[in-house]
Amino acid sequence: MHGWQEIQGKQFDQIFDDEIHTFRPDLLPGDVKRHQRARRQGVRIVFALRNDGYLQRGFFDDMDGVVTPSQFLTDFYRGAIGLESTPLTLPIELEDVVAKDHDPIFFTMINPSPEKGSMAVARLAEELSIRRPDIPLLVIESRGSAGRVVQAGLTAGFDLRRHENLMLSPALPKPKDIYVATRALLAPSLWQEPAGRVVVEALLKGIPPIVSDRGGLAETCNGGGFIIPMLPGVTRDTPRPVDFEVVEPWIELIIRLEGDPDFYRAESERALEAGMMYRPERLAPRYVEYFRGIMDA
Repeated sequence: MHGWQEIQGKQFDQIFDDEIHTFRPDLLPGDVKRHQRARRQGVRIVFALRNDGYLQRGFFDDMDGVVTPSQFLTDFYRGAIGLESTPLTLPIELEDVVAKDHDPIFFTMINPSPEKGSMAVARLAEELSIRRPDIPLLVIESRGSAGRVVQAGLTAGFDLRRHENLMLSPALPKPKDIYVATRALLAPSLWQEPAGRVVVEALLKGIPPIVSDRGGLAETCNGGGFIIPMLPGVTRDTPRPVDFEVVEPWIELIIRLEGDPDFYRAESERALEAGMMYRPERLAPRYVEYFRGIMDA
């Protein structure tokens, strides 16, 4: 996978040039190796910037436009390297997210990696399982293994495998497979999240997200769900599960969402309303307007 450029790069470039000449696209997502080839044929280049790793000055000089998934990331790059960009939230395929059925059972955390909050989830799972073993928790693997949460607990002297209410699941084929049984989404991120795609997915399903105040998560909630401040000293490099005080607000909220049907119903409706701005019929015109502006510039 790392040698394809040397082995097949020239053939790919020829196919690329032929496709550009035949199809004549107006715009193309940025490809560092090939956007110059497209520009020679009059194609405008738009770079989709999704993380905070592109801090090389001059990298964006040949781009006709740059889009980010949040105002937070746009502001970050403006302050870091003076880059001007346009925030446009990530488009979502509704059929991948919204299933007809919804059985709100689990408080679900996706991708238990250090930056996504595995050290917070480990403590939360331990304390909640002791206090309310009837409330089911679900950890879904992605880049982060569910075993990370168990291992995190062991570093603090507790074994999460003894709790029957804690379920660990491998990655699932589509997001809707996750949300069909999710009562609330847990996103205790410990890094500066550019946006938070899982938050959008939950809102579109009417599932309240509970998120930390890192990066663009609060912005992405759009007035739905709950934003809980995370202590500044707690980061993705924190080597052990966080203290109980850090997760106590999360536990109190989980217990209320579980035990108060009227409260949960109201928050579900608020989440659904917040998610309306992410529906394709509202988001597509914003993309069309942006791309038309690039073509007219």
